[in-house]
Amino acid sequence: MATKRKNPLGGGKMKPAKDVIYVVGHARLQSETTAKKVYEILSLGLALDRETKRILEVSCTTLPPYGNEFIRELLLGKKIDEDFKTIGEEIRSNYICRTRNALLAALEDLLKRLREHEKHTRE
Repeated sequence: MATKRKNPLGGGKMKPAKDVIYVVGHARLQSETTAKKVYEILSLGLALDRETKRILEVSCTTLPPYGNEFIRELLLGKKIDEDFKTIGEEIRSNYICRTRNALLAALEDLLKRLREHEKHTRE
């Protein structure tokens, strides 16, 4: 029996908060993946603490439920900017799947989008 996840932001449903941002990165799937038969793009979404950039929640399209949960557990609590290299290494060594390269590319795209957003909001 699956246990119900507790929302790290409190409450029953995920609600946007002033101190939480949601960033999504995308990457094309490789042609030899099963997911490519259904999807063209892998999307990785992270809810982040606006100030610390700590990962509060994770969602990923195209992954089976256990794969999504595995990636979620791998990323939760890490800081996307400070721990980026470590996150990449953990995915490379622990997530052995044909979608791994797309997942890493989506993570890089996500960080790029976050940095662009931060740059534009400072100007």
